[in-house]
Amino acid sequence: MKEQILNPLSENQNRLNAMCFEPVLFSKLPEGQAIERSPRYLQPPAASFWNGENVLLATASKGFGIIPAPDARSLFPSEQQHKIVALATQPPEELDRPVPAWSITELTAEVHKQEIVDSISRSTVWRLLDQAEIKPHKWRYWLNSPDPEFETKMLHIVNLYLHPPENAILLCLDEKTAIQALERKYTDLPMEPGKSCRREHSYIRHGTKDLLAAFEVSSGTVYGQLHDGHSSPYWETFLKDIVARYSKDQKIHLIQDNFSTHSTPALCQLIAELCEVPLPKLKTQKERRQWLMSEDKRMVFHYLPTHASWLNQIEIWFSTLSKRFLKRSSFSSLRELKEKIMRFIQYYNMEFAHPYAWTYTGKPLSVGNLS
Repeated sequence: MKEQILNPLSENQNRLNAMCFEPVLFSKLPEGQAIERSPRYLQPPAASFWNGENVLLATASKGFGIIPAPDARSLFPSEQQHKIVALATQPPEELDRPVPAWSITELTAEVHKQEIVDSISRSTVWRLLDQAEIKPHKWRYWLNSPDPEFETKMLHIVNLYLHPPENAILLCLDEKTAIQALERKYTDLPMEPGKSCRREHSYIRHGTKDLLAAFEVSSGTVYGQLHDGHSSPYWETFLKDIVARYSKDQKIHLIQDNFSTHSTPALCQLIAELCEVPLPKLKTQKERRQWLMSEDKRMVFHYLPTHASWLNQIEIWFSTLSKRFLKRSSFSSLRELKEKIMRFIQYYNMEFAHPYAWTYTGKPLSVGNLS
């Protein structure tokens, strides 16, 4: 008999408990809403049961409620907001402040000093900058290219990636200089549950090597040589070995930067011998580069615009080499450095070599929804 009385009430009580919510949700209210204590308290009828307990039946007492109310905070006029944002983009040195960038405290003080507004808090200044996506504390490197033919050269390189020459090999070449043979003075402590690998900062220097590398665009395979430097004789030896890897009936296109060793008289002599063509009289570097770029021989050079190494795909692989290998390695000698790098290149070619999906077309990049 008791079960017949308690079951309906228990179900009703569980239903009411499920309708309750925690006040923590109030923190997620949008602006323009206010949280107030409700002036009206509901007094629902209580039901007495055989065990003397009281529960709520149809309604629940609400001590707090969400009541739409106008936001009491005042907004600054758009003209004042614009002046504050414009001030944030002005170098502090121009306003006799001996700092290179604004802090929120200094910017707020300058707003008060210039009497842009009667009163404003640091947090409000921060919100205005955040809304305008102005970040005085951040900066990044930017490299200007003075090349007057930048766009023409850039589009030429991009077109090679998007439309590679038929029946030809396309290679990206460059040097990664001064690779240090650093030996960790103490052995790393291996990772444990809850602890990452720990490394002592002390190390021993054993010298440096220069890596001359070529990236085959169609397959993603890498060929490299380590030398004591990257002067013209080393570069000529490197190119000679690259050409030997391909059959004589294959045309080879080489993308490289404007380093002086990439257009020396000795290099032109070597290319003429490898391509079995006569070498004309070339007095200036401009004439040498024009001849190296000519299409009427087996090897064709393509030069990047100045300050545009990001167009060279070998730079992407250099990043992989640094992150996956050099950053965590330890070398007891230059010999070990050379052996381990060559072993890594072989391992990469066997397991991970792949062509990069080049997506940049040379057109200005756009941000946002263009539809």
